[in-house]
Amino acid sequence: MSKRLILILSLVTVMIYAWSAGQGLKTDGYTDPKFDIMPPSPGTNTSPPYMAEEYISPDLGKEMVHAASICQLSDGSLASVWYGGSREGASDTVIYLSVRNPDVPLSWSTPRVVVNRETASKELQRFVKKVGNAIIFTDREDRLWLIYVTITVGGWSGSSLNVKISTDRGASWTSSQRLTLSPFLNISELVRNNPVRLGEGGEDGGFVIPIYHEFLGKFPELLWISAGANNQKVIFRKSRMGGGRTFIQPSVVAYGPGAATAFYRNCSNERTVGTAVTEDGGATWSRPREVDLPNPDSALNALRLSDGNILLVFNDSKHYRENLRFAISKDNGIAWTRVATLEDVKGEEVSYPYMIRGQNGRIHLVYTWLRKRIKHVEFNEVWVREQIKKVSQ
Repeated sequence: MSKRLILILSLVTVMIYAWSAGQGLKTDGYTDPKFDIMPPSPGTNTSPPYMAEEYISPDLGKEMVHAASICQLSDGSLASVWYGGSREGASDTVIYLSVRNPDVPLSWSTPRVVVNRETASKELQRFVKKVGNAIIFTDREDRLWLIYVTITVGGWSGSSLNVKISTDRGASWTSSQRLTLSPFLNISELVRNNPVRLGEGGEDGGFVIPIYHEFLGKFPELLWISAGANNQKVIFRKSRMGGGRTFIQPSVVAYGPGAATAFYRNCSNERTVGTAVTEDGGATWSRPREVDLPNPDSALNALRLSDGNILLVFNDSKHYRENLRFAISKDNGIAWTRVATLEDVKGEEVSYPYMIRGQNGRIHLVYTWLRKRIKHVEFNEVWVREQIKKVSQ
């Protein structure tokens, strides 16, 4: 067989594969997006400062764990997911789920596997080499959504996004659905940070989820997703953000129906946090700029407090992931004040923070601890204000 014929057959095979993957790419029902902005409850302002730490996952010896997310269900219980395996990028990586009883510290369930390469391959009806980053969140119907990364070939640049939904609080899940976000090959789509809920109307009360791209350039994107009319199908599309070629893993904080600020991981040699703003519900974004906080090419996470200030958790270094610090901004991310050190372990890694606000106003933070365990920190805004007072004295 000639080389030319082999090349033609290879291209035809790729095109057929891409065409098959592209079914369902066209979506509808997305107009005039608005963020669903509810004034965050601070809880009881007269309560004492509260801060508690615990581990979600046990120490599994040589197994690595990484990239946790967390959410809260209507009954107050917490759910967290992350991936683990012999190493990052290994074929034995799996996605774990653990659940904690409402307001009962140290009651995290034994982690169980929700997805591995074998189950993903079977459900998606395609070869899966390994799995990676995952996020979990709830919608207005109290359903659990899981969006996770699969890789068919190569490393992170060969990734795709997939979704599973649970209507029984994680006991069982729908089969995985591949989110085809480009009409050709559909590779290099990854997820890391919190979804932002959208208002009822044009986006059908769904979510906009920060995602990012790593193939032939690195840049941030948005995934718009909802359950569709009568929950019959998942509706989705993606859009680009103004992130240049070096900013990824956006953490988006909304503070108005159309207004939000995104905070970026910086992959350039500048090693500083990037930021951009939108005034039209995420349809367009300003050109990114750098702020006066370092970033060692590592994930960060931001959350809006009840007083309107933004709380950021980040690695306070240009080169290492050996600390995690809190910083506060009173002007939507322009100027920052460091307020507390959460971790400082020389020569080790503490990374990939992810925060949510609980129903009682407490904040829940999960992150990778030494690549050995997933750590959970729970605190209230009174504790945050105490830290601010300490640095201002």
